[in-house]
Amino acid sequence: MRLSQLAATLLALLGNAAFAKPVVVQSRDTVHVAAKYCDASTSICYSEFISPEKIAYRFAIPDNATAGNFDVLLQIVAPKAVGWAGLAWGGVMVNNPLLVAWPYQSSVIASSRKASARTYPQVSNDVSYKVLAGSGANATHWTLNALAKGASAWGTTKLDPNSSAVPFAYAQSRSPPTNPADVASRFSIHQTDGYVKMVIKRRATLEHSVAELVSCRSIPWFGRRQ
Repeated sequence: MRLSQLAATLLALLGNAAFAKPVVVQSRDTVHVAAKYCDASTSICYSEFISPEKIAYRFAIPDNATAGNFDVLLQIVAPKAVGWAGLAWGGVMVNNPLLVAWPYQSSVIASSRKASARTYPQVSNDVSYKVLAGSGANATHWTLNALAKGASAWGTTKLDPNSSAVPFAYAQSRSPPTNPADVASRFSIHQTDGYVKMVIKRRATLEHSVAELVSCRSIPWFGRRQ
């Protein structure tokens, strides 16, 4: 359930995006043009890619982002039939930060993972995900709104917000995790996966760091699952 104050609060944090040209999304085989998506409840605009499974992956970053030093406002919207949806920052599973998200009752879980080989990914603290208001599940879809900290740099890798091809990999399964109430739950191997490269520069203006947001008592929804 979206909170009534979400739009006003987020708009205070995130400026309107200026889209001077289309966002390019590139798979290993084809080149696509990603849509500009603006959330009707917040007026926040994202760079959007929709997978063949109809899962929307949306990204917004600070206007003043520099390589390896920015937070990411992330939104995933998946059909109810999707048991879990995953995202690999950097475009590959091994040694890159992973996000696995799934619905639980009327809420959504965001689980930070990492795999050192092509094996089952373990819970990781490398990236933190603050689940924001507007996250939840209904009769047709589930939605994750999250602020990711630490996803733009790991090891010797730094995502470049000025790049025309920031890489991501994605995956999904219709089978839900074994214990969906637990952020550390095991889950099945993906049924489908894919790869994209996309422009994410200047999707929105994020004026506050994660630490500032956490300490700001005027934002009661921040960090809570709704």
